[in-house]
Amino acid sequence: MGSIVVLKQMVMIFALIILGYFMYKRKFVSEMVMKDLSAIVVNICCPAMILASVFQDMSDISRKNVGIVTGIGIVYYVLLIVFGYAFVKIFRVQTKEKEAYVLMSTFGNVGFIGFPVSLAILGHKSILYVVIFNFLYNIFIFTFGIALVRKGTEGDKKQSWTDIFTPGFVCCIFAFLIYWFQLTVPETLQNIVTYCGNACTFLSMMVIGASVVGLNPKKIIENRKLMLFELLRFLVLPVLIAILLKPILPDYIMRATIILMLALPTGNMPVMLAEQYNKDAHTISEGIILSTVLSVVTITIVFMFV
Repeated sequence: MGSIVVLKQMVMIFALIILGYFMYKRKFVSEMVMKDLSAIVVNICCPAMILASVFQDMSDISRKNVGIVTGIGIVYYVLLIVFGYAFVKIFRVQTKEKEAYVLMSTFGNVGFIGFPVSLAILGHKSILYVVIFNFLYNIFIFTFGIALVRKGTEGDKKQSWTDIFTPGFVCCIFAFLIYWFQLTVPETLQNIVTYCGNACTFLSMMVIGASVVGLNPKKIIENRKLMLFELLRFLVLPVLIAILLKPILPDYIMRATIILMLALPTGNMPVMLAEQYNKDAHTISEGIILSTVLSVVTITIVFMFV
C-alpha cells in the first residue's frame, strides 16, 4: 500500500479528531456526554467491530499465520518492555517517571485506536491479527503492568484476574473461536453487530478529539526528554522493525498489521493504572496526547518502509 493511501486515511481520521475537538471546545457536547460516548465505544462499538470483522471471509488467513503472529506478538511486548527500560537508563529518567516511560513504551492503543485505524488502512483481514495483539495486551497489562505500578506502593483497589474479562477481551475470544472453528452466525445477528461496529471509528475519534482540549502545546514541546522518547518509540523503532521484517514476512497484511501495532500511540490503560497506584500519571497523560496527535504523521512515515 502506497504512503499516499495511508496518508489519506490518516488525514480522514485526523479530521474526525478535529471535529471531536471543536464539538467539545464549542460546548456542543458536554464532558459527561463524551464520557458516555467513550463507554459506548469501549463496551459496545469496539467489541461489535471485532466480531463483525470475522463475519467476512477469512479463509485465506491460515492457522499457521495466526500462530506466527502470536509468537511475534509475544516478542513484540518483550521488546517494548526492554526498550522502555533501556530508554530510562540511557537518558537518565528521574526515578518518579521511570514507570511512566516503561508503561508508555509497552502499552500502545491497540484497541480503542488500533481496531478502527487498522480497518481504515488495511481492511477487515487485518482485524484477526489485531485481535491477537489485544489478547496479549490484556495478558501483559494484568501481569507485568500491574506488577510494575504496584512496586513500592498499594492502591485502594485490588486487581483481580476477573478484571481482564472486559467486553472487548471477551469478543476477542469469540472472534477467534468463530474464525478457528468456522462457526456460522445468524444473518440477523450479523447485521445488528455490524451496525454497532460501524460507529466505532467515528465515535472513538470524536472522544480522542475531546481529550485534546486543554492541551498546552508549548509545555509539552519544551519537555525534550518526552519529545525524544516519542520520536524513538513511535517513529525510529517501528521503521527499524519494518525494515527488518520486510524480507522475513512476505505477507503484506500480516507484516503491515504488526508494524501498525508498533506505531500506534500510547493507550489509556497506563494512566489509569498510574493514577490508581499513585504513580506519575501526568507524564503519561502528556505522552498519550502527544503521541496521538503526532500519529497522523508518524504512522504515514512508518508505512513508507512497510
